Amino acid sequence: IINIPGIIFDSALQHITQQPDAGLAAAPAAKPLGRRLSTGGGFHGFFVWDSAFAVLWARYLDGAEFPYHSTLDNFYTVAGADGFISREYTAAGDEVWSSDHPISFAPPLLSWAEIALYRDGRSDLKRIARVYPCLKRHHEACRKRFRRPDGLYFGDQFGCGMDDIPRWPRGISAAERIKGGIPFVSESVAPGSRTKIWNWLGGRAERFSWNRQAGWIDLSSQMAFDCLNLAEMSDSLGLHEDAAAWRREHAEIAAAVNAKCWDEERGFYFDVCDSGRIDRYMAAAYWTLLAKIPSQPQARRMVEKLFDPKFFGTPVMLASLARCDPDYNPEHGYWTGPAWPPTTYMTICGLKEYGFAKEAEEVAKRWYNGAYEIFLKTGTLWENDTPAASCNHGFASHVICWLNAVSG
Repeated sequence: IINIPGIIFDSALQHITQQPDAGLAAAPAAKPLGRRLSTGGGFHGFFVWDSAFAVLWARYLDGAEFPYHSTLDNFYTVAGADGFISREYTAAGDEVWSSDHPISFAPPLLSWAEIALYRDGRSDLKRIARVYPCLKRHHEACRKRFRRPDGLYFGDQFGCGMDDIPRWPRGISAAERIKGGIPFVSESVAPGSRTKIWNWLGGRAERFSWNRQAGWIDLSSQMAFDCLNLAEMSDSLGLHEDAAAWRREHAEIAAAVNAKCWDEERGFYFDVCDSGRIDRYMAAAYWTLLAKIPSQPQARRMVEKLFDPKFFGTPVMLASLARCDPDYNPEHGYWTGPAWPPTTYMTICGLKEYGFAKEAEEVAKRWYNGAYEIFLKTGTLWENDTPAASCNHGFASHVICWLNAVSG
């Protein structure tokens, strides 16, 4: 990140570079694991979602030497026999969740991190040749496990990275929610973590059972995005038949998303279930931009919602759940309204794909000002911010430099 006031990012840099891997020291790994970027909190294990974004962001810091490659290599080391990479592992490299349950299905973002390192010159073709087979097998395993007959993908709130976002139709009972789904039971947690995780979840297991009924807009788009990244890797390696196959798969997923999830009247993408589209406006829909799924007119209508105060046009962006949703909770929710850096970042990148540079700059401005305000008040960076804050702290050249970096 270039030319951002050090008052904000010194704290982040110290965390990334100095937090000890206490978990690794305390839990000897069954497989050799390397150093990794810290992903925050008190977690000693490692997550696909967190690690991929940590690599994407850390690569902007010129002159710093970070364990980009070993952070990603750890996942290839612990992958299952069929290549599946679960969303979370202990410090010893053991799965936390059963790979048979959608709670283990993380967005396949490792290819994004790898291709970004390669484009930036922090990786080389030799590495791409080594990691491509791992990423290919992981994608194929995800497709086999979690693709619906209609071409969309289903998942789980925890797995998708947005832990508590309400994705079911409003007004249905808990019993209706889980009917026909894959139940979340103690066996859904890997044996080594079962007692600890099950005690932690307590009586909340029912809310993790909403999965097979819905085709999810974010997971479907992320799988399409993965196809684009794998196609670019294939072309760079001269594997042009592979590249063509990835682009065909991308087109198939995009066609399914547009046919099933796009609402022409409302100009937005939604999750779908057997009864139709689920009336929830979520930041998850903006993954479609990064995956190059919408047409230009469709993208323009998505941008209109992005800046409409009734939806996502809040002072700090990007709200995880739109203001018009009855479950919107900007102050005390988790993924029920607060703005998160990962989804804000991917939206900025998606806007740039469609030529919305000024709009991308405005999203960056609003997030930056919110993060700066809360830093001044608390002395630290937070994993999410309220979208309702009103703040303005000299965005100007600092964030323009940052935006140029992240969109380059």
